[in-house]
Amino acid sequence: MSEESPSNLKAMFDPGWLFLFAGLALLCALAIIPAMADLDAARLKKEQVLAIEDHRESRISRYEEFIGAVDNREPSLLVSLAESQLNQIPTDRGALPTGISGGRGDASVFPSLEPEPLVLPTRERAVSRLERLSTDEKTRPVVMTVGAVCVLLGLLPLTRR
Repeated sequence: MSEESPSNLKAMFDPGWLFLFAGLALLCALAIIPAMADLDAARLKKEQVLAIEDHRESRISRYEEFIGAVDNREPSLLVSLAESQLNQIPTDRGALPTGISGGRGDASVFPSLEPEPLVLPTRERAVSRLERLSTDEKTRPVVMTVGAVCVLLGLLPLTRR
């Protein structure tokens, strides 16, 4: 076994590789991080659109049930519609009390047709310093320049004395 001299170790370990890897990492981050931010925004928008679609489908199904009940002439629905829309009260009933807590102040069927108010999903996430630097208009060219200079330094040949 031969022992390696210190000059051979210096030849095997070139510090230029560190600059090359660091520069490539910066340049890759400049390409990947904004794309990931756009992907996250698209996923959030998709979730919001799906929530809106579910809300609208729920609303449509409730109105379809209501139309089916009107077509079937359900007696309780017809009485409620006559009370709320035509101000006609059956002779065996009295007027609806208004303002009494716990009592129904309105005979309208329409509030029960509407689903619960829609709550759109939101996403809060922490933004790293590298992401801030790689997406900002002012600092992005600086980071790109630093990455390119590091790659250039890493590709320069090793000097010999």
